[in-house]
Amino acid sequence: MQGFHDIRPPVPVGLDPMTIKLLLILLGVLLLAGILFFLIRKWWKNRKGIKDIQAVALPLSPFEEAAKELDSLAQRPMDDPRLFYFDLTLVLRRYMGRTFGFNAVEMTSEEVIREMTRLRLEHEVRKEIAQFQALSDPYKYAGVLPETALVKKDMDLVRGILLTIEEILAKKRQAEKREAEKTKEKEGS
Repeated sequence: MQGFHDIRPPVPVGLDPMTIKLLLILLGVLLLAGILFFLIRKWWKNRKGIKDIQAVALPLSPFEEAAKELDSLAQRPMDDPRLFYFDLTLVLRRYMGRTFGFNAVEMTSEEVIREMTRLRLEHEVRKEIAQFQALSDPYKYAGVLPETALVKKDMDLVRGILLTIEEILAKKRQAEKREAEKTKEKEGS
């Protein structure tokens, strides 16, 4: 049997599968460590909070928000008068809702007027708002087209209503402040 030779072991060719497994495990560990590092860093930054108080945006008051909305409404071209009056009424109703704490946006014109009566808002202001509601409803629902000069007048009317309400509320706040000071003085003496 001299013609037979021993079988040689297989010759390794290419990469070792064990080396590939180790490399993949190492890459996975590095990726996990990187993600963990960035999560801890983000948590640490959030934990510190905002140091600069000026960086925090303060919410606008109802009056400031309504004034901004009116200014942007005035800048818009009035292509659709119906939509314009919907937006103008919406500005007034949002202001009323935020100022007095009721959902004026979802109410009908009559419900808004009834709610103002319940709030004991001054008669002149209620009258102006009721007139504006009665004036704008035909433009919104009946398809009546307003004159261009009337649109500007109505915007000024809404702005005037907002200013009047703000003045009334400022007077009430001052009166309440004076009352609080008087009661404080009485308690202190």
